[in-house]
Amino acid sequence: MKIKAMLVVGFMLLMALAIVVPAEEDDAALENVYIEGGNVIKVNKSSGGTLTLCYSSERNYTSIVNLVDRSTGVTLWSENVSFRAVSDGKIGIPLNTADYPSDTTKMKITFENKSVYDRDIQFTIEYTTSVWGQWTTYAAIIIVVLLIVVFVVYKSRTAPKQTNQLTFEQIEAEKQAQKSAPKEEKQTAAKSERQRYLASKKK
Repeated sequence: MKIKAMLVVGFMLLMALAIVVPAEEDDAALENVYIEGGNVIKVNKSSGGTLTLCYSSERNYTSIVNLVDRSTGVTLWSENVSFRAVSDGKIGIPLNTADYPSDTTKMKITFENKSVYDRDIQFTIEYTTSVWGQWTTYAAIIIVVLLIVVFVVYKSRTAPKQTNQLTFEQIEAEKQAQKSAPKEEKQTAAKSERQRYLASKKK
């Protein structure tokens, strides 16, 4: 009887301790879990980006982490993630926005292992646009280049042909030649007249 009574008392003590002492996993769950940069993520629709999830933990944990579209409930990304025992841990979650429907903006991060983290982290995506990500930008550049080429060709063909440009020394030389030419012609003419006169005298 004494042995049975002792066993009953011991069992009751164990049950009491189990109730009073919290589970070890509950003590070491993730803390300070948040999205770096806030809960509004701006990404380019065509190129996407990476969401950084920050946390702190006293122990190492693993859990499957899901990225879910809140509007449709569709899981867009899922991976088994290891959380290290650090005070400033970070994990990267890819945002392949090019593959998402155009109205996918409301998202959430869920943890399948609820002992690691038992709440969903909600955030919103804002899509940004880049002029270089649109084909119309390149089309406009090509059109402008073609117009410039056509204008240059047209101007080169319609412009009057210019004579060869003379240097200052060549222009001065031509002026001197023009000034001296009449004098030489006069001297030659006068000399010819004198020769004819002398020739007639000899006759």
